[in-house]
Amino acid sequence: MNKFSINGIEWRLQFVPADSPMLYRSDGSRTVGMTDRNTSTVYLSDALSGAFLERVICHELCHCFCFAYDIHIDIEQEEYLAEWVSMYGRKVIELLDILLSK
Repeated sequence: MNKFSINGIEWRLQFVPADSPMLYRSDGSRTVGMTDRNTSTVYLSDALSGAFLERVICHELCHCFCFAYDIHIDIEQEEYLAEWVSMYGRKVIELLDILLSK
């Protein structure tokens, strides 16, 4: 289990079996990653790997940041933000690094 801190809150990253109850949403559907604000834990399917694993972790970290900084937006917007960052966040940071190195 990996531990990390955001805004003074200690979080955990925990891999669980793909059929774990921790990977079920409140509507009963299953997912591959879930952030639990009550336990400060990100649960990830142990079936994830490679680039998809990276995207799912990034997506879930966005939820952690929202919780840690008490950012309240409706769930549809939060999901959109998390998905956008998981797809393009690394490119934004890479360009930032290039621009700052000049």
